[in-house]
Amino acid sequence: MNRPCGKAVLCGAAAAAAMMVGSAWAHEPGRMTGGGSFFCSELATGQQRVTHGFELHCGQGTQFEGSDPAEPNNLEINFSGGDNFHLTTLSKGLCTNDPNIEPQPPTAPFDTFEGAGTGTFNGQPASITFTFTDGGEPGTKDTALVIITLAGSATPALKCDTATPLTFGNHQAHKATDGTQ
Repeated sequence: MNRPCGKAVLCGAAAAAAMMVGSAWAHEPGRMTGGGSFFCSELATGQQRVTHGFELHCGQGTQFEGSDPAEPNNLEINFSGGDNFHLTTLSKGLCTNDPNIEPQPPTAPFDTFEGAGTGTFNGQPASITFTFTDGGEPGTKDTALVIITLAGSATPALKCDTATPLTFGNHQAHKATDGTQ
């Protein structure tokens, strides 16, 4: 008789390892709110202040990508003395817990929001990818990473692709309440 696990101990260890790996990659329910400003040195014009404000919900789907985010999802980004991005659709809302980030107080099961979506940049169709972290209070360890690209363009309109600490503001991760996002 050919069995996948010859001994019960090995089968139990394999099952425990699979559960640990599966749960380590699971996205967490909840939402992140906040905003503020940071300085992006990747802009062609040198260091420039980027301001942002948001309320974003984690994905509810069973996929690793954090699909099907709950509503509402709002994100606005302003820079260059008049350029702006407004999110219209959040397609990815992956909320995870980074073991290297220790927010105090720990009020949510995650500290990192990785998102993607579409919207408008100065009124034109655009896409966005971003990562916001909550490093605890008072927000001095929170970071932002943002890339905005106009539809049909290969060159980003805003490329802040290094996690940069906030200069002003705060990101706050919130746990899900009553079983919802």
